[in-house]
Amino acid sequence: MCAERAKGRPLQYILGDQPFGDLEILCRRGVLIPRGETESYTFHAAELILKQRKNWEHIIQSAGRPLRILDLCSGTGCISLLLHALLSPYFRDLKILGVDASPRAIALARRNLHHNIRKGLLQDRAEQQVSFELADMLSLSQSGVTSLTDVLEKHSAGDFTWDVLISNPPYISPSNFRDGTTDRSVRVYEPIEALVPPDIDTSELRGLGLENVQRADIFYPELLCLFFRLGVKLAVFECGDVAQSRRVIEMGKAVTRKFRPCESVNMRIWHEDLGYADKEEVAGARAVVLETLKLLP
Repeated sequence: MCAERAKGRPLQYILGDQPFGDLEILCRRGVLIPRGETESYTFHAAELILKQRKNWEHIIQSAGRPLRILDLCSGTGCISLLLHALLSPYFRDLKILGVDASPRAIALARRNLHHNIRKGLLQDRAEQQVSFELADMLSLSQSGVTSLTDVLEKHSAGDFTWDVLISNPPYISPSNFRDGTTDRSVRVYEPIEALVPPDIDTSELRGLGLENVQRADIFYPELLCLFFRLGVKLAVFECGDVAQSRRVIEMGKAVTRKFRPCESVNMRIWHEDLGYADKEEVAGARAVVLETLKLLP
């Protein structure tokens, strides 16, 4: 094991798992390893939901359905599973759907679901309330994988409203992946498709008022459009750094003008140590949080 680690093989692939909250997430090569910052913003997303618990209960009771959470680019399933662990003591009815374009990731996520139920780390009802589906969320992609629209139709029962949208998409630029900014063990052992977005034509995004979208950012316009199309009330998107987070905020403003020019959306940048203080001098991943004002106190 020491020899493998000396070669740069990630410890999680050697040991076979990674703690994520109180869960034990199985890790296999070909699927991105869960990160500490992702764990932090998952906890923060749960805190935001519980802070507005009465509002959420009113919304889902009025609609006669569970609280719906959509986790895009779900990987090992760590975010979906941790959200169920954190929210299930407070919400009896939950529907959490994790979506990924990798068959290997979906298979591992489903295995993680049953693994944590067997170990008593998830409630038994997680088996009915959490599911994982193979789909490509990028409408401009030509991957050949089932479209997200088809999967949502399957899970929406005619009601396409989703309450919470959360995502840790690929957000590393090809240059940062190659130039040493990304650790060698990550470059060699972890799947590049979970780190670097595909190279696709983004000219159609001009219709949203978005010009010259960088390759590292191409998942965010799609996520922002889904925020409005699905009637989402709370969204949390992981970003690589403060500069990328600010670009996402600007894209969010442009998409808001396109879809809901009269609706106010609260957009903020969150860091696990800084909270909502937007400071450049502290490095590390950020989360962009979007909330509709009607859910605020």
